[in-house]
Amino acid sequence: MMRNYAEDLAARWNTLAPVAGHLALETLAFAEGRLLTIHPFFDFNGRVTRLWFREILRRARLPQVVLTVEGDEHRSAYFRALEAADDCDWKPLSEHWALRFEQIPPPTLQAVPTDGDRVEGA
Repeated sequence: MMRNYAEDLAARWNTLAPVAGHLALETLAFAEGRLLTIHPFFDFNGRVTRLWFREILRRARLPQVVLTVEGDEHRSAYFRALEAADDCDWKPLSEHWALRFEQIPPPTLQAVPTDGDRVEGA
């Protein structure tokens, strides 16, 4: 099952354009939903899945997102999205991935010193 998962994921990922928008979200949803459907580990599926997605995001040069789901309401919605993914309905999980990316805080800009900011003798 894991070999089929890896081959399916590679085929989906390799057909994406560099900026594919919703297709990238659907591919991430597929990757998460299918991995958790296979449930390949006796224990620690969540930790291994988060580690796996850190690597997927890194290799895809996508920003790191929060992968844990906090709060009962969000957790319930996440589990419903996973149940939909069990039936190959990727839309709810794709929407969950969109929210993950929307929640990335904007980068903090640091002031760049100008000539007027120089301290004499420095």
